[in-house]
Amino acid sequence: MTAPPRARLVITADMARKNLGAIAAERGITLTSLSALLGRSAAYMQQYVQRGSPKWLDPDDRLLLAKHLQVDERLLGARDPWTPGEG
Repeated sequence: MTAPPRARLVITADMARKNLGAIAAERGITLTSLSALLGRSAAYMQQYVQRGSPKWLDPDDRLLLAKHLQVDERLLGARDPWTPGEG
């Protein structure tokens, strides 16, 4: 038996940064505190969200942020997982 098809969610690097910034702002979470969560410099998340550096988050960092923020990891730039039958 196969799982029903899921809607594809395609997020660009710019969209991922905007999503993260908006989610943090909505919840009153500072980018500095998210940087600390990742064990990065205080300015790391600010540089990511506002300057686009790095272009994409490290997959482990992205997963940790998604879990902490309780959001679908794809909103932060993860691709849809591969499933059989997709080619």
